[in-house]
Amino acid sequence: MRLTRTHLIIPLVAVGLLTFEGCGSSTNSLPPKSPRPVTAMRLEQSAPPQSFVVSGVVSSWKTEEIGFEVGGRVEWVLEPGKYVGAPITAQDGTEINAGLALAQLDPASYEVAKEREQAALDVAKLNLEAAEIQLNQTIKADKASTQSDFELAETELNRMKQLEAQRAISAAELESAQNRFDIQQARLRAIEAQEGQAKVEKATAEANVRSAEQRLKDAKRNLRNTQLFASYRGQISEVHVVPGSVVSAGSPVLTLQMMDPIKIEFEVSAEQSRQIQRRLQVPVSFLKPDGSRGVENAIVHVVDPSADPSTRTFTVTLLMLNQQYVPESVNSGGAVARTEDIWPIDLNSVVGTPAGTKLFEENSIHEDENGKFVWVLDKTRRKQTLPEKLHVSKAYVNVSDAAIPFLGNWKFTIGTFVEPLPEEDLRLVTGKLNLPEDPSTWDGKSAVFDSGSQWMLRPGDLVSMDLDTGKKQSGWFVPIQAIYEESGYKYLFVVRDGKAKRMEVMAELPDKLDLESVVEIKPLEGQNFGPDMEIVVGGVHFLKDGDAIRVTEKLPGVNEEFGPASASTSVEADKTNTPEKAQ
Repeated sequence: MRLTRTHLIIPLVAVGLLTFEGCGSSTNSLPPKSPRPVTAMRLEQSAPPQSFVVSGVVSSWKTEEIGFEVGGRVEWVLEPGKYVGAPITAQDGTEINAGLALAQLDPASYEVAKEREQAALDVAKLNLEAAEIQLNQTIKADKASTQSDFELAETELNRMKQLEAQRAISAAELESAQNRFDIQQARLRAIEAQEGQAKVEKATAEANVRSAEQRLKDAKRNLRNTQLFASYRGQISEVHVVPGSVVSAGSPVLTLQMMDPIKIEFEVSAEQSRQIQRRLQVPVSFLKPDGSRGVENAIVHVVDPSADPSTRTFTVTLLMLNQQYVPESVNSGGAVARTEDIWPIDLNSVVGTPAGTKLFEENSIHEDENGKFVWVLDKTRRKQTLPEKLHVSKAYVNVSDAAIPFLGNWKFTIGTFVEPLPEEDLRLVTGKLNLPEDPSTWDGKSAVFDSGSQWMLRPGDLVSMDLDTGKKQSGWFVPIQAIYEESGYKYLFVVRDGKAKRMEVMAELPDKLDLESVVEIKPLEGQNFGPDMEIVVGGVHFLKDGDAIRVTEKLPGVNEEFGPASASTSVEADKTNTPEKAQ
């Protein structure tokens, strides 16, 4: 007999029904599930504080590569890290601040050029003086004499013409008078021509003087330009040349960056950029040198008018006044001496002197009634870490008068210790030692290494800005942990009669979420949020509609006190409801 598909299905259905009945009888014998532990909070209307913190990068407001206006050989250039001022001149030419030179070219050729142009100006002035004498004295006198002779000849000719009309003189006498008149007239015209030429020569001499004066000004300016000055107060961030190198006009010698004010840049969305455009100041949070957190206001300088096409964000630029500070190790020194340099004495391989010679930097050499001496570090040797407080003592030296320049910034002299010191080649000496204001308070041995003040904010530092507008709007706010999302719908679990009842709500979740985020919710049409309503905060994602629950902790509502503490509490409560424990 052939079996059809229908014959096979009927026995399978029967078996399935028997199996289902058996399972049903077994389920009725299981005990009910215990309520799930959750944390809850009362739903209240509130206006929680809003915070929108973004990170920004510190950079220099102005950065410039500076070069000489003239070319030449570099004599010296300051080292990176030096903070320098710019020359300041009032509009009337009064010098307020001379500024500090950044670098120096060899001025010899420009000094020669200045002297040459000075000599050319002296010659031009002498030529002008000669032209003035020729015009105002020689030609003037000749013209006056010739004018007198001409007038006399003219008078004589007129008289002869009258006599000739009366036939009182001969024709020869009249002709002779006419010739004398013509000669004096020619002389007068020649003198007038010489006068015109002398005026031209004087004008040429005056032009030569002006030209020589301008060339001398150029030579003096070129000589001044052998020193390089900053156009604003700033810090040298990079040096591109070394002393001895030859540079052309305009080629970069060093990079100068403005440190005060300092620039801060960060990215925001289009909505945030429109809010910032209406603001004047933004609080900036940064890490202080002592590890504490500081907050200062920065001014909104510019908001980019167009967005970055790749990120669709707008760049905001802030300007903030910067500060300098002195390290605590230097500030707390009390009545101690200070030095900015520590030198080894075996620098012969660096400077280029013969092996075995001992070199002392010129500022490290001091002098008293007993002779020249240096301050030697007693407890520290070369290649050892410098302690916060140094112990120094006098060591008298014999030094030569010859100074050996090194890289244009330092000068060394060869010398020896009057009395040999233990481990002499490993000894360190201080640079110029600055005593306290009252030297009598100094113990004669304590010193600190003073590297100078440092900037509170430096290019490349990271800071944070709170872009909260300060406006608070009242509404129904819940922690982000209370929202359950499924298939694009948002739900709350409401505590009712020991059970979790799921309620759909309207909520707009922010793009960036963290455990401290709060979300505003709104009821659907026909729903109401009552003041006595309790919602589940911890354990939401393990619940189903109608599950029995047990509230283990009640959290405060979302108000101005709601913050990291309550949020973290809900997280800890949520950890107790792991999937393993929920089973």
